[in-house]
Amino acid sequence: MIKVNAQASSSDKDELPPGWWMLPKTSTQFKIGGYVKLDMIHDFNPIGSTDFFDVTKIPTDGSEGERTTLHAKETRLYIDTKTPTKVGVIRTYIEGDFYGTSGAFRLRHAFVDIGDKWRAGQWWSNFMDESIIPSTLDFEKPAAYVFARHPMLRYKQALSEDAYLAVALEQPNERAQAPADPGVFESPYPDLTARFRLTKKWGHLQVSGFAAQIRYRQTAGQTQDVGLYGVNLSGQINVLEKDKVICQGVYGPGVGRFRGGLSTGLDANGNLEAIIDSGFTLGYQHAWSPAFSSLLVYNQGSNDNTEGQPGSDIKYTNYFAANLLWHFVENAFAGVEYLHGTREDKSQEDGTANRLQFSVKYKFN
Repeated sequence: MIKVNAQASSSDKDELPPGWWMLPKTSTQFKIGGYVKLDMIHDFNPIGSTDFFDVTKIPTDGSEGERTTLHAKETRLYIDTKTPTKVGVIRTYIEGDFYGTSGAFRLRHAFVDIGDKWRAGQWWSNFMDESIIPSTLDFEKPAAYVFARHPMLRYKQALSEDAYLAVALEQPNERAQAPADPGVFESPYPDLTARFRLTKKWGHLQVSGFAAQIRYRQTAGQTQDVGLYGVNLSGQINVLEKDKVICQGVYGPGVGRFRGGLSTGLDANGNLEAIIDSGFTLGYQHAWSPAFSSLLVYNQGSNDNTEGQPGSDIKYTNYFAANLLWHFVENAFAGVEYLHGTREDKSQEDGTANRLQFSVKYKFN
């Protein structure tokens, strides 16, 4: 938390942290930043996501083909402000990139922090561990890795100098297989998420969970309610001088809602049934020298398909990435990455994708 004097003015700019400025005639500090990134991608096999490596989009029909793609959609901009008040420092943060329709600017994060405890707005889900997002050149990240941004109201309570507990109400979603009877899905309640985080010199450990409900209301008036829940165990271990190991294991009926998957399928009688998802991620980041670094990451996911799901629904996925980055100046790198993915459907049809990606990135401020 940056402490600022409520009487500060532009004459105090020399006391501000690097990159921060003072709004004239106010006590508000602000910072503008982001980065520019070019991705040059070559796919050796067909995949339905040419701008990012989403293994759930690998075709399982035996099709063949190659494609080269260049884009700069990951380029990112943000504005960060901090203002001292009688209830503590109020922080606002807005961030976006260009992964919107036809390359349009889209919102990623937008929140306000009130003191050290409250956050209101859109941010990484409280169920995920944003500290261990694998630093791949690939924008998508592993398929079975918990990776979601949600509008939320979050409360965070420090338990000690190195531990805290946070609970949040988050925006639910209604991605699910619908019964044959006409009707609509409803989300009667927000998702409830909670996490416990312990941070030490050796790294950190996090345990998080969620509880939710999804409802299907038939046109005739009957409803079906299904409870959803899951647990996520994750952490980072610091090794050697600058290396680190990251890991994550996730399990539960409906966990797919935190990775763009389905929450429910249908049972043998055509009624809603939660889909039990599980996933495991292991990664190692190594610094070869001040100028070169690498990441290896493997991820595996599985769905316990319900009897009523179609054969084309996903059963298993695998994701592997390995890269080498050259940090040629401060805040910039050029890198190359190999990506390999597989998908297997409930019908046991499968597909494989291989990709080579080259990226250049410069971060400003």
